[in-house]
Amino acid sequence: MLTGRQTLGTIEQSLTDLRREEAELSKRIERSTRALTDLQERQSEAYRDLARFRLDTDSAGSLNTRLDSAAREARRLLDKRSADYKVLTDQLRQCESERSQLQKKRGELDAGRDAAENQMDELMDAVDSRLEKDAGYQDQRERTDAALATAEAAASKAATSEQDRQQKGKAYEADPLFIYLWQRGYGTPDYKRRGLVRSLDRWVAGLIRFTDARANYAMLTSIPERVARHAERCAEIAREEQEKLADFSRNAMTDAAGSDLVGTIEDLSADIDQIDGDLDKLDRRIETLSEALAEFSSGEDADFQKAEEHLAVSLQADDLNDLWRAALETPSPEDEKIVQRIEELRERVEQIAREIRQDRELQRDIGRRRTELADVIKRFRSRGYGSWESTFSDDKLTTVLLGELVKGAITGAEYWSRAERSHKRRKPRGRQVAFPNGSGLPKSMGGFGGSRRNKPFGGGGFKSGGSFGGGGFKTGDTF
Repeated sequence: MLTGRQTLGTIEQSLTDLRREEAELSKRIERSTRALTDLQERQSEAYRDLARFRLDTDSAGSLNTRLDSAAREARRLLDKRSADYKVLTDQLRQCESERSQLQKKRGELDAGRDAAENQMDELMDAVDSRLEKDAGYQDQRERTDAALATAEAAASKAATSEQDRQQKGKAYEADPLFIYLWQRGYGTPDYKRRGLVRSLDRWVAGLIRFTDARANYAMLTSIPERVARHAERCAEIAREEQEKLADFSRNAMTDAAGSDLVGTIEDLSADIDQIDGDLDKLDRRIETLSEALAEFSSGEDADFQKAEEHLAVSLQADDLNDLWRAALETPSPEDEKIVQRIEELRERVEQIAREIRQDRELQRDIGRRRTELADVIKRFRSRGYGSWESTFSDDKLTTVLLGELVKGAITGAEYWSRAERSHKRRKPRGRQVAFPNGSGLPKSMGGFGGSRRNKPFGGGGFKSGGSFGGGGFKTGDTF
């Protein structure tokens, strides 16, 4: 069985390896692209040599000027492009260095949190035994259970009252004359109409017996409001009692461990969450830079295309083709050597261009696989699958399946589906006396309380988190 952190860590390492492979490929494409333009420049030089051999001085000078101009403009664009590429490369290297440092710090925090969580898990039985005999704790637990039961009953009554209001209020709300007078505040101190309007409203009110209906509807709508306020107060009391109970549990654990383990775990978790947020921002920055560098390395940026166009136009001109044909028709060994050099350069250009096309296709494929991996990691983090309590029964998630995901044999959605099916949440040791239903536990170990940095305990109410004691308010994963 795999822990959530082992699984997430392995996936993150695979993403790092894939990014490294993508970066190396981008460098290779950039080197090949530079080599291609160098070969094209050497082609231009060979054509100039051929022109000097075959043409008279004036014609050769005119051709050389044109070729030199194209080469100079291409070189200017390529030099500017190289400077831009270096800036992007330096920025990417800086981001990757920052990411490496953050990842290292996160690993240290993770190790510290793991140690604290495992220590806490080992002490569960001892803390349970202590609190079973603690009269103060047992009294507080009874008060908490009673407060939770009261809050649950009040919440149920509030829901029933609201349903009753909606059902019985339909007849009133469907009557346009009643709603017209109700919204104007007729029959209350808020009604301010005078003259003919007041007379007409009085006539309408008498016609539909509004006075009696208003009193009934006012009572119908006020009861759910009063019951809801009462339920909110009961919930607040239950939260306060729950916090008192959690303090007993935390203090007992602190005494057993000799340090505030719950606080330590939550503080470390808060620091890790902060780093995860920073890593997410860095990853988006790295993604943007990587895409820009991929565009550069693939020759899709504007400067490279302009430089390529300048050389291509010159090399494909009709008069150069004439020089080529003329050279082949003469027996001179000098022009044959030049022609042979041009042919070799052309073959080399075609070979490198072919390699670049293949590498660009591989680059697109790696980019797609990287995106799939990154999406899986985001899902893991958003669902808390990297927490202490998370486990996976499918060992293939870090071996065969991950390898297929990295290779692109399966999609991120397919991998995620397998991960969800094999996901389990382990329970801390002990008999759940000290931390009933996760109450007071760190969130990473299945608790639903907030960090000590983030009061009040209870995660903001009964609408989120794990289940509260007494069997009620079950809204999440339970123990």
